[in-house]
Amino acid sequence: MTPVNIQKMAASFGLLSFGILSIGSVLMGATIFTGIFRGIGGAILFGLLAWGVGSMLMQEEDDSVDDEEQEEDKGTQFDQTA
Repeated sequence: MTPVNIQKMAASFGLLSFGILSIGSVLMGATIFTGIFRGIGGAILFGLLAWGVGSMLMQEEDDSVDDEEQEEDKGTQFDQTA
């Protein structure tokens, strides 16, 4: 997963939540402006949430790659000293 994919995922979550909250609020009796403001708030909240979770998953993948490289280096060091 690349940072660009994380940004796209966060944007799609934000747009989806904006649509659901805006339309749902208006259908349940809120005014149009209130629905739009709720949609904007939800888009920001869920977009940032998706971005944060994606970034945390990206960091875990990077840590595991570093561990594998260190294990390979240990093996070559043992061969050189023997």
